[in-house]
Amino acid sequence: MSNNLKGILFTLSSVIMFALMAILVRLIPTVSSFHSSFFRFTIGLAIIGILAMFRLIPLKFRDRKNLFIRGFIGGIAVYLFYLAIVRLGIGKGSAYVYSYPVFATLFSMAILKEKVEGIKFIPILTSIAGLLLLSLGGAGGPFAGFGLNELIAIGGAITTALAVVYVKKLHHSDNSYAIFFAQSIIGFWLFLIPSGLTQGQGNSFDLLVLVLLGVVATIGQLFMTEGYRYVNVATGSLFQSMVPAINLMSGYFIFQEQFAINEIWGAILIILSCLSLVVINYRMGKKSRILKMVE
Repeated sequence: MSNNLKGILFTLSSVIMFALMAILVRLIPTVSSFHSSFFRFTIGLAIIGILAMFRLIPLKFRDRKNLFIRGFIGGIAVYLFYLAIVRLGIGKGSAYVYSYPVFATLFSMAILKEKVEGIKFIPILTSIAGLLLLSLGGAGGPFAGFGLNELIAIGGAITTALAVVYVKKLHHSDNSYAIFFAQSIIGFWLFLIPSGLTQGQGNSFDLLVLVLLGVVATIGQLFMTEGYRYVNVATGSLFQSMVPAINLMSGYFIFQEQFAINEIWGAILIILSCLSLVVINYRMGKKSRILKMVE
């Protein structure tokens, strides 16, 4: 399998897994986001640990400092994302958090010194416009109801962008399994006490969903982390912008969330911007294909 095809499969698979993860979080709104985060990292830790124990995957840690930073930032990003979904709904919450491509692009230029071709800013800006339509629209005006919950979601976008940049940076020294294991072990300790303090009664359905959440999130995170081995931050982040469009549809058809017409148009803009980026990269030739090895 070529690197091109491998990268496409990893990227699209992560999009599907993250969309399913958001649905699972929305299914258990009474469960604390601390608890959901703790389950995600605990199960991820268990899965990677077992695979490494049987030597099915290599697990070595090299850049320990940046692994710790990525794990800490990523842990906070996960919690804020889950909290945004619970408080704002799967559609609006995802739209806010998935505005992170603009932050990721700026961070990648400043931290990784990545070059972003000028023409790519057209679909990037289009995607951002789509996210604004998704997240800021409504009958009460563009900024009606903007408050603490929306700020939490924006905080999730910023921390997610930083986590993505560190994933890309760590690929120069560590593999995907080490990067994810580091996030899981730090997330485990980060949410151990808060999870215990906020744990409710729950039931067997909540437990089943939490287990599935951990498994799906682990698969999605590994696919995304491995995908960033072949794609730069700006392109990879924009590809992930398909997730809030999927979540918008999930919110409408599964959870009966209501959206304004401009929010629907926002979802369409996001999908079109992602498709246009693919066309731009392939037309620019082999050197700038959407899924290429890092130069």
